[in-house]
This record gives sequence, C-alpha cells and structure tokens, in this order.
Amino acid sequence: MMNNKNRTANKILADMNFFDYLKEKVGDRKTKTGAYYDLLEKTSAGFITPFLKNHQYVLQDNQCHVTISDLAEDWHWHRATVRSFLDRLEEMGQIHRTRFAKSIVITMSFTQADNGTGSSPEDAGSPDVLTDELDAALAKWVFGDMLIIDLEEICGQYFKKRLDEFTTNEPYNEADESMSDLDSNKKKIVKEIVGRIAMAGLQREIHKSRFDSTTAFIDFFNNDLLSDWGELLEVTKLITKLILEGSLEETDASSELRKTLLTLCKPFKASLAEYQENKKALL
Repeated sequence: MMNNKNRTANKILADMNFFDYLKEKVGDRKTKTGAYYDLLEKTSAGFITPFLKNHQYVLQDNQCHVTISDLAEDWHWHRATVRSFLDRLEEMGQIHRTRFAKSIVITMSFTQADNGTGSSPEDAGSPDVLTDELDAALAKWVFGDMLIIDLEEICGQYFKKRLDEFTTNEPYNEADESMSDLDSNKKKIVKEIVGRIAMAGLQREIHKSRFDSTTAFIDFFNNDLLSDWGELLEVTKLITKLILEGSLEETDASSELRKTLLTLCKPFKASLAEYQENKKALL
C-alpha cells in the first residue's frame, strides 16, 4: 500500500493552462475536472449568470455569481450532484460560498505563484477571510450596492460559520458541561456582528450627506477657530456628541456656542461623507 502521510501536507502548483490540458471531453457531460475548470473560468472572468443581471451584489476578485440550475445545465449534471460537488469543494477549502435565496456567489481559493502571498485553501474559511467578507458586504450596504435581504443572509452565514469554528476549536462535553459555553460563544459572535452593523449604520447615515456642502465647517475652522487644530478637536467632540445624543449639557458649551454647533452639524457630516466617499471603506 502506498504511504499516504503526505497527501495533505504536499501541495501542487497548477495554473489554468494545466487544468485545460487535463480537461477531458466525455460527451456533453462534464467530468469533475471539467466542472472545476469551468468554475475557474467563471471566477476569473467575474461571471454573472444572465438570470441575475439586475442583482445588487457587486463581485470581488475571483468570484462568480451563479445558480445551481445554471451549473447543472452547463455541466449536464443533476442539481443534487452539483450541490454535493460544491459541498465537497468547500469542505476541501477550494471554494467559499455565499448563499442567497435563489443563487450563490462562489469565491475560488487561489495561490499566487509569483510571490507566494496568495491565500492557501486552508485560509478560505478562516476567521480573517470570513470577517473581510462580512466587512465588504457591510461596506456595499453603506454605499447602496447591497440590499438588506442579501446582507441579512450574509450575516446569518457569518454567525453560523463562526459558531461552527468555536464548536470545532473549543468542543464541550455535554455530559459534564451545561450549554453555557455554547451560549457564551453565541453572545460573543452576536456582539461582534451587532458592533459591525452599528458602525455600518452610522456610516450609511453619514453617506446620505455626501451631496451637502462642507464650506461652513471649513470656514468656521479658518475664521472662528483661527486654524487652531486643538480647538477643532474640542469642537469636534461637541458636534459628535450633539449628533449622537441630540443635545448638549449646559456644562458642555454656552447657549451661543450650542446654537453655532447646531448649524455646523450638517456641514460636519458632509465632511465625513466626503472623506468616506473617497475611502470607499468602513473606518
């Protein structure tokens, strides 16, 4: 019997030309290699099935947006066979799926041959990759490129995958332990997601001010504050409190200053929106 101890440890480097060479033609039905190559082609091209042309999801690099039915038709497979194949690819770390009601976004795991900085297959489901995907989805929602119904699904998938990681890495013995560990992990993940959504909600509200003018706030800094950065920081603290809490205490500022700060809230948010628009990312 052959020694299999290195089957997992040993990796191979193969580009699309190599897979194209291995691809076999077996009638109209694709082999597993052919189906995998088709996914490589689709993700490299940023393929979106025509059925979803008006969908709001914005593809990132190495992603394609498809339906199970379309893949089944392209590969001449049964839909259940397609699902089983994708399940296995994801288990092996070759792809990552973002599921929607009637479609899926497939992200391929590529290793860059030139500098070795690409993600390895093992990284496909790592916390950093999952978090980056959630943040990217939240950013798209902030800028109006994703619908709430789609973001809702991504948040739910993130919660499930993170909980699965906790369960895998920190298993508990149900005979000896209560469900407190599992409940604690759930609370941690919920707290994390709620925090990210809260930040995105603030950013989305700020984004609405992108067409307002920043002139009044800049003029206030130049003329009233005499370009004093320390004074600007103090005023920024007050305006931020005013925006978030809706009012200021008498100890925070005089009535005259409070009136001035009220007029500065709109151009202040416009400054934030302008910065955010240029950065195109969550802070």
